Amino acid sequence: MTDPITSRFAPESHAAAPDPTAGAGPVPGPTPVPGPVPGPVLGAHAAPSPAHYPSPTPGGGRGNGLAVGGFVVALIGVVLCLIPIVNNVAFVLAAVGLVLGIIGLVKTRKGAPRKGLAVAAIVLAVVGGIGVIASQAFYGKVLDDVADSLDDTPVAAAPEAETTPADDTETTDEAADVAEPAPAEQGTRANPYPAGTTVSNAEWDLTLGTPREAWGEIQAENPFNDAPAAGTEYWIVPLSGTFKGEGSRAPWVDITVQFVGDDNVTYDGMDCGVIPTPILDVGELYAGGTFEANACIAVPAGAPGLFTLETGWFSEPVFFAK
Repeated sequence: MTDPITSRFAPESHAAAPDPTAGAGPVPGPTPVPGPVPGPVLGAHAAPSPAHYPSPTPGGGRGNGLAVGGFVVALIGVVLCLIPIVNNVAFVLAAVGLVLGIIGLVKTRKGAPRKGLAVAAIVLAVVGGIGVIASQAFYGKVLDDVADSLDDTPVAAAPEAETTPADDTETTDEAADVAEPAPAEQGTRANPYPAGTTVSNAEWDLTLGTPREAWGEIQAENPFNDAPAAGTEYWIVPLSGTFKGEGSRAPWVDITVQFVGDDNVTYDGMDCGVIPTPILDVGELYAGGTFEANACIAVPAGAPGLFTLETGWFSEPVFFAK
């Protein structure tokens, strides 16, 4: 008989329970529960990809409009610097271009681009300014020479006016009403000087002698001289004078002799060949220097007309009778 107390605490014999996982595959783990995706942790910085940032450029992307503007303005100044009157504006443009170029060059030292344009602006501005100064000096000298030449027309010394006692005879009304025409100024085409008259201006005292037909003299001077063309004649014009101006002058450069025919044509060809004592052989004269020489002109045969004498480039011609 079994003790009830003992049996309550005695272990029961049980057969081993079968393992439900025996012979099965791997036991699946717990199924993940969906939830919010965690964001980046504050304070943590991931290294950015280099592809996300553009390569740095010189000057940080800044332009240099002052260099460009200075170059354009200075270039316009150079183009206009040689034009009279307009070159006053060119000087202002050159000054503006110089200032802009200098400022643009300073900006390039701080990283701005276009250093070459800034340097070019400065160079062009300097060239333009120098061009303006040089051209204005040249034009001023030309104007001075023109003004001086306008005063170079030779005139004969006026004879002293003779004084006559007053006529007490009463003129009639008819005589008073008749006005005598004023004579043409002497030395003009309408009233030429006679040959041998000495005329003067600020630089020369000149005498035009009596012109003459001279083919015989010219042929004797050099037998190889060509004869005058058909219908023309060689005329020699004797000249003498004294230079009294500043510096020096060559008579053949400063003195021009021509012939004005009744056909209203001017003949100035000095193509007579080798002539006696040509003016071309006279050297430069200084103040007080004198000369005597001949000029020669081919004129229409037998044509009436007058000889003219000029000094300088812009003087009016003085007329002499043939």
